[in-house]
Amino acid sequence: MLDDAAGILRRLAASTGRELVSHRQQDLEPVSDGIILGYACTLRGPDDVLEHVTIYVNTSPDAPVDDQTVQLVDRATGERLTAWTYPQDPSLPSLPAVSYPEAAGVVLAKFGIQASGATLTMESYRPGKRAVLRVDTGDTQHFAKVVQPSLAATIHDLHVALHAAGLPVPRSLGYSESGLLLLERMPGDPALEHVSTIADDPRFLRELASLVDRLAAVRVGVAARESLARRADWYAARMAETAPVLAPRASGIVDRVRALYASTPVPTPVTVHGDLHLGQILVAPREPWRITGLIDIDTAGLGDRADDAAALAAHVVVTAFESATAGAREDAESLRMLAARLRASWADGGRTASIAAIHLVGHALAVAGRGDEHLQVAARLLDEADLALEAGLHPQR
Repeated sequence: MLDDAAGILRRLAASTGRELVSHRQQDLEPVSDGIILGYACTLRGPDDVLEHVTIYVNTSPDAPVDDQTVQLVDRATGERLTAWTYPQDPSLPSLPAVSYPEAAGVVLAKFGIQASGATLTMESYRPGKRAVLRVDTGDTQHFAKVVQPSLAATIHDLHVALHAAGLPVPRSLGYSESGLLLLERMPGDPALEHVSTIADDPRFLRELASLVDRLAAVRVGVAARESLARRADWYAARMAETAPVLAPRASGIVDRVRALYASTPVPTPVTVHGDLHLGQILVAPREPWRITGLIDIDTAGLGDRADDAAALAAHVVVTAFESATAGAREDAESLRMLAARLRASWADGGRTASIAAIHLVGHALAVAGRGDEHLQVAARLLDEADLALEAGLHPQR
């Protein structure tokens, strides 16, 4: 966290001849040895012209830099900070070129597709990591994915390998060395849109288990990302900085995770998704128990099945809280039901439970980072981490 975010943003604005009028934190993304924080800012420029921009600040000491970033020192901590204004993300050099509708035709032309009048819509953005844009060309849709340049070829190869093995993943039409891939659209809706139907339908979980097994059977040449369980101490340390009132609870959970995780046997690595949640699973609109696609396989590789199971369960829990806050009570209740069914399926001696608990500590950290008014929800997420650990220690028979 930034102890003096307003002061830092004022200095950044002043470096470009503008004045900070207002700011609001909207993103918190753990990365490397720090955090990327995003702020929606209003700046006043020459002639009192107001400009609305999003500024990102990376606290990691090894944050990438380029000629569009600004570096300064946090006067409260003495640490180096690296900042940029969206879309000038130094980790994603292709992002500026595809962030404006008029660029759509240029993007598609690089892949041999003529698309006069095409439009681009930002679907998701994780600062420093990736962005996904929907490309509409009449009745046809593709997805442009912006990634770190060093990962583009690997991600393309993953799509090729999994598609060739019969997995329902998007076909990659190609990639550029600057970090841009073009993917075909997959049929189906995100499973999250049908949670009230699939939550108590055993066919969905059977379909999911089958998909996980099919994925595990494909051999790939890259490793999945490191398990969050191995970074448990990092999350505890960040909580101490972000929300000291919650730090003792987070530290206690981390201690229990460390002991439980270490007590479980290390499984033989298999291919896993690496970031599995209901938004990555596509289902048939009229038969939502039937899975039609698996997307966002950037993080796929050889790893631990427990990491996917834990990520999915934790995301379901967090989404239940978000749905309740938004007033979608029926969805919230369905998500809680699904979370309970997922916990009941854990049978690996607590390995999945320990990883799920760390995911929930991470989500609690992100919520706490939004301000003191969110601490109650963060505390409830820590309650859910305790519940996950209990499920691991005392599985249902």
